[in-house]
Amino acid sequence: MTRLVALGAHSRRTRLLMLVVVVLALSTAACGDGDEPRQQRIENPVRPDSINASIGTLRLLAVRIETPSDTVHVSGDNVGLFVTIANAGATADVLTAVSSVDAQKIVFRDGTGPAATGISVDIPPGGVASMQYPGGPHLELVGLKRDVAGGRFLPVTFRFKEAGVTTINVFVQGFAQPTVPPLSASPAPSG
Repeated sequence: MTRLVALGAHSRRTRLLMLVVVVLALSTAACGDGDEPRQQRIENPVRPDSINASIGTLRLLAVRIETPSDTVHVSGDNVGLFVTIANAGATADVLTAVSSVDAQKIVFRDGTGPAATGISVDIPPGGVASMQYPGGPHLELVGLKRDVAGGRFLPVTFRFKEAGVTTINVFVQGFAQPTVPPLSASPAPSG
């Protein structure tokens, strides 16, 4: 009887030891190259509450629509649309229009100032146009056509002079993430 109990305990210890070895092996494999996640963030700066897209040599980064603290934009509201556009090409391009089936129109606005009469944002070759700061340059959906809650997606179409047209589904996110004012000159309407 004592021998059977000893064998049972030995078997349990063996299974436990095997489980520990497997867990350690999996966790070590998951760590892999420590620099890889860092390099991926540099090459593709993703926010958990935004979308990245590309068209030609242009990259649309951290594209997102803010949502108010009560989590619902009501039909008729205006709401900020934030994006950074990076140009990896050798020639300049211009953002000439932005639209959505869910808004009457989309305008360019610098802070709380009046909306520009049109959208014309220069994206220099090898440069960036940042429209990420609500107190600075940004796009704004005017006259939402339906109620929109956080966690939803809205289709937004971006039109560029050289790169053409792309439509992406943009995430409607909360405004809990801090925003940082631009470090350099803001993109100015070129038209």
